[in-house]
Amino acid sequence: MTALGLGLAAWPIYRISSSHVAASDPENYVLPIAATPETKTAVSIQLQLSAAARQIELLDENAEVLWHTNDAHNTEFFAELQKLPAQIMVKISWSGSPAPRYFAKLRMDVPGRESLIHVFDASGDIDDLWELP
Repeated sequence: MTALGLGLAAWPIYRISSSHVAASDPENYVLPIAATPETKTAVSIQLQLSAAARQIELLDENAEVLWHTNDAHNTEFFAELQKLPAQIMVKISWSGSPAPRYFAKLRMDVPGRESLIHVFDASGDIDDLWELP
């Protein structure tokens, strides 16, 4: 029995150790290509406002406009940014009669990360900077 067990164990060891592929020949190596799922690079944003705004701008750390609108009728906006900046500047000019306090909730859905949420508030127009984590 012992001889039979050793004989059966010897066969896989022999196959592994006596490979017919020369180790120095790189053409004989086949590296598997990792399956890369289609990566989504756009960042989805949702902006909810406490009142209608005259103008909204989202800018990056270089003061380049990422997104803007002059739609004074809506209080909820959806858009996509092409990149996730390190900092985002939010500028909102309100329309209509003044309120005691204005609010804007910005939600950013970043592929591969948890959603980023920040609430901006001011007694007048919002002109605030958010350093993203």
